[in-house]
Amino acid sequence: MENVRKWAIGYYALQGFGVAVWWLTMYLAPETSDLFRLETGSFVSLNAFWLGDLLLIAPGSIVAATLLYLRSTYALPVAWLVTGAIAQATFYTFAYTLQTDLGWLGVALMLPALVWSGVFVTGLTTGQQMFRKSKPASPRYILFKTFSQIVVVWTLILALIPLLIVQLEDKLGIVRIAFPLQRPVAMVLFVTISLLGVWAAVVMSKTGKGTPLPLDHATDLVISGPYRFVRNPMALSGIGQGLAVALFLGSPLVAIYAFMGSAIWQVVFRPLEEDDLECRFGDEFNTYRSQVRCWIPRRSPFQSIRPL
Repeated sequence: MENVRKWAIGYYALQGFGVAVWWLTMYLAPETSDLFRLETGSFVSLNAFWLGDLLLIAPGSIVAATLLYLRSTYALPVAWLVTGAIAQATFYTFAYTLQTDLGWLGVALMLPALVWSGVFVTGLTTGQQMFRKSKPASPRYILFKTFSQIVVVWTLILALIPLLIVQLEDKLGIVRIAFPLQRPVAMVLFVTISLLGVWAAVVMSKTGKGTPLPLDHATDLVISGPYRFVRNPMALSGIGQGLAVALFLGSPLVAIYAFMGSAIWQVVFRPLEEDDLECRFGDEFNTYRSQVRCWIPRRSPFQSIRPL
């Protein structure tokens, strides 16, 4: 939790100053407003955001960062207020752009801010409580739950969201990447890296007696299969899949989306998950963590003191 708090302090401070600098740039260089215009021939709708931005989002983000630094009990309510303000502004802007087909750059910048702000405040609010052990069930049922989750999550994260990002990319006029054999190469990479994720999920289901979802987590410490070489094979597989999808679509923004997803996992969910594992498994997990790295696989498998 402490690492998440430190990252959140930095993020909210950066967000607050970033919004203030954006409005200062708009004031000192009015021509930049053309990049964010929401309607033809008028800046009224764009300029109307100044009150919420400069009274709520910018100062609110800085106040949230300060209160988190001071460990104040008011930090989370302020962070939730800021996140709500960003959500309202983002959804309103998106609704406006759907009608006018203008202002897509603003949407592209606001969506990541909404995601990061929401992820941080959710992580700080729930903490280790988001990790709940799976209820006892038959191995067959646990595997069924695991693969059901895989189908839903992969469809959403690796298909629907990238397709929406590509649509946004077209609105922004971003040029796609293209080269010979691009899609066959991407497909081979996707299948190869997906096998790692499936292997890890099966091992977690059989050995850990749980699923990859935090709310239905493994009941036993999983240090067999691919976990003998790298501590988070599913996270490694996830970023590889995202980059393979980006390659298949030729999309720079989907590649950024994949890296952002891995960054969110690294700075928010991984520390919370490992705090939970340390609390539940103590020295056994600490020994494992000290010998198996998070992202870079070992050359030789980790040798546990207990039978695998």
